Parts: sequence; C-alpha cells; structure tokens
Amino acid sequence: MIPVSSRASTIEYVIRDVVVPATKLESEGHSIIKLNIGDPIAYPGLPTPRHMVEAYSAALLDGNNGYSPSYGMPDLREAIAADESSKGWPCSSDDVYVCHGVTEALQIIFAATLEEGNKVLAPGPHYPPYMAYPQMYGATTIEYALKSDDGWAIDL
Repeated sequence: MIPVSSRASTIEYVIRDVVVPATKLESEGHSIIKLNIGDPIAYPGLPTPRHMVEAYSAALLDGNNGYSPSYGMPDLREAIAADESSKGWPCSSDDVYVCHGVTEALQIIFAATLEEGNKVLAPGPHYPPYMAYPQMYGATTIEYALKSDDGWAIDL
C-alpha cells in the first residue's frame, strides 16, 4: 500500500467522512438519504432539464465536444461577463475564468493566493472545501457564524 503523505493525512473533509458509516448502515438495511454530495441527477426527482439535454445533444451532433480553451469558451465568457455586468459588477470576458465547478474554482483560487500560515475566513455552516483546501496549502480556516433567524447575516 502506498503511504498517505503527511500533508494529506491532516486534511479534513467532513461530508465524505460520513460515507463509510452511512454505507455500513445501508448494508444493514437502514434507509439513508444521501445529501452529502451535490449531484442533482443522483435523485430521481431532479432530472436534467429538457432544454439542457437538447443543447448537449446539438453540441455533440455539431462536433462541439472536444477540449475548450483552459479559461473557457469565449462566447460563454462573454455571456457570463454581460450577465454579471447587468447585476452591477462591471467586468469583461477577460475577468472570467470558467471552471467545471466550485471545487475546481476553489482549488485554483487557494493555490494561487495562499501561503503557509495564511488564514481564510469562511461562513458557517459552510461547504467543506472551505476547510479542506486551505489545509492543502498550509493555511487554516477560521469559521464565523451566520444567523439563520436573520437572513443568514454575519453574527458579529
């Protein structure tokens, strides 16, 4: 067996930590509602919207199914910039970097900005990578509370 690095052995990822005991309980006949991974198609009541299936199909038939530029397709970046600008954040497509999801985006952001000993502020309750990814780069996360009874305002 390949040993786990000392860096990796200290990383916490609480959502995935429930998988092993949940799988054991499920094998014992317990009913488990799996809300630990954000995969909407894992739930029968959340099918992929028809317009998305049609767009994917059209893209495949048109041959648009290879690698895109690493920063994202220009048309998509322009559309995102226009949408964000309409919300009051003036930006151009040069300000947009398209990622496969928030997990990849956080890895890129933290890798590009964190140094050993840095601290990251994260709201609680939070998305577990807010804790795990800073640890990968030698940083720590400081959690601050949110008030659910006050529209999730910061609890100072």
